[in-house]
Amino acid sequence: MRLQVSPLISSGMVAQEGASIPIRGEAAPGAEVTALFKGTTYRARADSGGKWQFLLDSQVSGGPYTLEISANSENETEKVTIEDIYIGDVWICSGQSNMEMPMQRLRDNFPEEWAPPVNSLIRQFKVPQEWDFSGPREDLRGGAWAAASPETLSDFSGTAWFFARTLYEKRTLKKRLFKKRPVPVGLINAAWGGTPAEAWMSRGALAAFPEKLAMCKQYADAAFCEAIADKNAAVIKAWNDELTAADSGLTQAWQQPQTDISLWDEITLPGDFAEAGLTGFCGAIWLCREFEASEAFTREESRLWLGTIVDADTVYINGVEVGNTGYRYPPRKYPVPAGLLHAGKNRVVMRVVCCNGEGGVTRSKDFRLFSENGCIELSGTWKYRIGINVGSRPEEFFLQRQPTGLFNAMIAPILGYPCKGILWYQGESNDSKPFEYAALLKALINDWRDKKQQALPQEPLPKEGRDLPFLLVQLPIFGAPGENNESSSWAIIRQAQYSALSLPATGMAAALELGEWNDLHPLNKKDVGRRLALAAERLVFKNENTAPGPVLRNIEKRGDKLLLNFDNCGGGLTADEQPHISVIADGKNIRLPAEITGPDCLSVDISAVKNPETLLYAWANNPRDRQLFNTEGLPALPFRVSIKDLPIH
Repeated sequence: MRLQVSPLISSGMVAQEGASIPIRGEAAPGAEVTALFKGTTYRARADSGGKWQFLLDSQVSGGPYTLEISANSENETEKVTIEDIYIGDVWICSGQSNMEMPMQRLRDNFPEEWAPPVNSLIRQFKVPQEWDFSGPREDLRGGAWAAASPETLSDFSGTAWFFARTLYEKRTLKKRLFKKRPVPVGLINAAWGGTPAEAWMSRGALAAFPEKLAMCKQYADAAFCEAIADKNAAVIKAWNDELTAADSGLTQAWQQPQTDISLWDEITLPGDFAEAGLTGFCGAIWLCREFEASEAFTREESRLWLGTIVDADTVYINGVEVGNTGYRYPPRKYPVPAGLLHAGKNRVVMRVVCCNGEGGVTRSKDFRLFSENGCIELSGTWKYRIGINVGSRPEEFFLQRQPTGLFNAMIAPILGYPCKGILWYQGESNDSKPFEYAALLKALINDWRDKKQQALPQEPLPKEGRDLPFLLVQLPIFGAPGENNESSSWAIIRQAQYSALSLPATGMAAALELGEWNDLHPLNKKDVGRRLALAAERLVFKNENTAPGPVLRNIEKRGDKLLLNFDNCGGGLTADEQPHISVIADGKNIRLPAEITGPDCLSVDISAVKNPETLLYAWANNPRDRQLFNTEGLPALPFRVSIKDLPIH
């Protein structure tokens, strides 16, 4: 057995300051393993299975350092050298796509982040995306540390990067005042898009959820997993093969400029295909638009931006493919090389595959061809023709979304690595059963803490207890703006996320207004990261601020008025327009204006409402009324509260 070291213990690593650092790996059974770090020698012996581990003494922030490890067995010596080691703060960053979203997706919005020098003391370890239903793994099966640079930044989690950069800059400024070293930041990126909370939970954490527990037991059968995955892949392949073989647009090459489109139907884009009479359409639709380009425009490379498209697309300009995307969520940003466009008339053609009757081009996004020499808007009337109309595609099955799989493969192996805290951005994929999310989230937090303490029994009990800091992002807006609605799934999940703050050592970034109504993956991860940093400053570093934002403290009834009192108002409540509150009375939703009557007080006149029962604020997937902020720019948290039996003062 060759000398091997855990992937987390590798060149470029960041280890947690103030904590003993476990170094583990494998070698020949019985081999003597020796390590040299900062002049101190450490020793261990591989057990009968070849596993070994020792603890580096706790360190203060600094670096770079080198760790030299050697293994001696049967007159053979093997060596591993780990270089460029820093000691600082390490954060586990987990959740689904909005945590996973890489900086590359944000490059057009924040190009300045790539401008040299990029802070190489912020580093990311990307955990391989794998699942395992057989039980918790002891170690990762891959992964590497990367120091931030213009070449590596694109792969960093956007949310985690902006969190780390904000925290680093603030802490470094403070350190400089006291002539102390800056604190490097290590980010362990363990996220996977489209995954529900239960995929990130252990069997023990799911004990109170028997339905999910039964599922994880079922998936523990590797043959069952393989069979269900193969069956799903086969039916989807059959659907795609039928679509491709029978698509008249492919067989007749409709992407070619000579294709006669004079008899094609018309459609307005961006927009839903249903608005053109294609309600429930599944299959392939071809869309075409002709445009004029100047000779100067054709000489330079240009960029084609088409927003997002449901579901998959292949795009051609003058018969040449310029890009394709296989599913609905990524923004369509395709390069058009110089020389492909002609001076005069040109043609862009999109082949769009609609899988389940929801096809369309998302509104209110850039829909244009542009370069330094100008911009050609593509919104308006397009021509279209159906290539093939088929039944809906079979639902795709994802093993990574099943209970315990990601905990076992991606979380269990890293809980033995000391860290400062955890960042969590997740919840969207639990919206089908929002009422269970509060219990799921609390169970996940408690279980990760318990498992981490079990993995690090050598760590002394800190003053604040054994509660690892857990910082989460409250979901932003999504969907068309709407009135307050008690049954809103995202509002219920937001409340569940807020309720997790009842656990010790938890904090939250309220991201309500940072979302985009037409995109599940909003691009303003800079402010999300900043707000997570505010939560960390308040919870972990004990610097007072108003995170997460104004929180309803209590309600008083004074005659016909309700007085709503808030905490975390900073310099006072503010509103970007007339604030409104909803009152539920006799089954009716009544929208009422509210007035800021003090730095932490809002007044609502309910004299015209008979039998008021419930008060709602910002209680919808995308609430129309979310006007309240504090002077620090943080949004008031949504709330739903009973006022049925309020005493009159």
